[in-house]
Amino acid sequence: MRSGLIPRWLPVLALPVLFGACAEGPVRKTYSSDDALAPPKSRMDAVRDAHQLYSRGEFAQAMTVLGQADEPGMTPNEKASYWNLKGLIRLAEKNQSAAMVDFKKAIALNPYKEYAGYYQLNLATAHADAGDLEEAKRISDRINPAGMAEPDRKKVQDLRARLAPKPPVPEGEKAAEVPAKAPANAVAAGTWSGPVNEKRIGLLLPLSGKYEAFGKKVQRSVELAFQTSTSSRARNYELVPVDAGETPESHLAALKKLVEEEKVVAIIGPVLSKSLDALRSKAEFYQTPLISVAQVQGSSSPQIFSCSVSAHDQVARVAAHAVSQRNFRRFAILAPDNKTGETLARLFWDEVAAHGGEIRGFELYDPDLTDFREPVDKIIGLHYTETRSKEIRELADKRKELNIKKKTMRTQQFFNLPPIVDFDAVFIADEAKTSGQIIPTFAYRDAKGIPFIGISSWNSPQLLKRTGELAEGAFFPVAFNTLNPPEPTKRFYDLYWKTYQAYPGELDAIAFDAAAVIIKATENAPSSREEFTRSLEGLLEVEGATGTLGMREHQCSRNLSLYEVKKGEFQLNNALSN
Repeated sequence: MRSGLIPRWLPVLALPVLFGACAEGPVRKTYSSDDALAPPKSRMDAVRDAHQLYSRGEFAQAMTVLGQADEPGMTPNEKASYWNLKGLIRLAEKNQSAAMVDFKKAIALNPYKEYAGYYQLNLATAHADAGDLEEAKRISDRINPAGMAEPDRKKVQDLRARLAPKPPVPEGEKAAEVPAKAPANAVAAGTWSGPVNEKRIGLLLPLSGKYEAFGKKVQRSVELAFQTSTSSRARNYELVPVDAGETPESHLAALKKLVEEEKVVAIIGPVLSKSLDALRSKAEFYQTPLISVAQVQGSSSPQIFSCSVSAHDQVARVAAHAVSQRNFRRFAILAPDNKTGETLARLFWDEVAAHGGEIRGFELYDPDLTDFREPVDKIIGLHYTETRSKEIRELADKRKELNIKKKTMRTQQFFNLPPIVDFDAVFIADEAKTSGQIIPTFAYRDAKGIPFIGISSWNSPQLLKRTGELAEGAFFPVAFNTLNPPEPTKRFYDLYWKTYQAYPGELDAIAFDAAAVIIKATENAPSSREEFTRSLEGLLEVEGATGTLGMREHQCSRNLSLYEVKKGEFQLNNALSN
């Protein structure tokens, strides 16, 4: 068992099982009734089996077995233990973002104050493992270990010691030399120390294959930024494009060529999110800064700078507007079961909580799903019908009373349970194409008139084409605001059209922003890759295609606008703009 990870089995085994209890909180829906069906006796057997598999290190099998548990039939305490175990499995699989979501569910559902510390410890550990030491310390400081067993109190102490700042070595004394453990994928020889051409910038882009169009769009915008820059220093730089292909392996080969053969001082790229993990350790080996334009930010790295639209900026913008301007308080979340979806869901949850709101429903779905009836039904109380048996019987009695034998369009109201919508809006953490399938599914299941909240990729005709009037009132954040553009956006738009006789999109603008960040960093005349990295950190007041931006914690930070769907088109008005 890893230190600090508490498989909270004790609360499940030590407490009586209270059947029929109504769960409250941000989980899959359960609804109490006077005659709720008793949950099957095997509902906790699956959890016990999953726990045994987890203890043996068989994590994939444990998650499969855990999925067989009848979670809606559990008591709040059993649900808290269920979600905590799910979080432990995800954490063991190095999926810290998903584990954080699960541990937060456990904390929200936990009815017993004496168990709060165990779940908080696991949440703090997840943040620590993800490198978010500040948040891990904040959570660990709230743990009250007084009522915990001695081994668990020791785990709290160990975690707090791990998070405590190291005391300085007294003057005149030499710190004990402890051999550093080599990180995964590290090269035994250390880091690259080859020659560098301080006037060369590499472009790590897919210039062939199915992503060629995206790579060439980025290349055009970067070249445009350097060619039209008012900085005489920037115009002395040479841009060196190398085809990165479609795979992580081809990206690594392109990175090696740019550094070892072309001797570049910094790199713009990649475009593909799936290559970031492979590039991270290699960029650290080469000590070369990469300015990524990939949609997903990925894990933190001293060499990776992201110029995509920040996930944090997006959810902070829409959550603040939803609560402060729309007076929404209760939300449901739908997100793909991948790193991007889990990150956006977690951040939105945190922002809603910070504004005094609550999450009433949360569902992750398979990213390859094309029929969204099941996740939507789970959100609106139509999937788990065991606790709605009284309503089901009432419908049957009504059909008998009216002598209705067959379900038709006219009689379907006497067969179908009505949806239960106990939230003010739904946040969908997916692109326009997929969200354009999800939104009509709510209407198809008779859950109409629900406001929807989206992400920046909703700025696409696909959303309007697929949803029609069903998306009326939906809103989402926008970085590249062309409806009411700031002056830098106007200048970029005109410049792009004049040069290429084409209209730029968000990717074109983000690539131009990445080039603007590089150009700004050259003002310090960095002569090495290390100096260039330092120049990029903490940049402020950079004028790009999306407006004025800065670099905060290796991520481009922007003031985002909001678009709203009104009368079948995207609109921006004074109430929604910055």
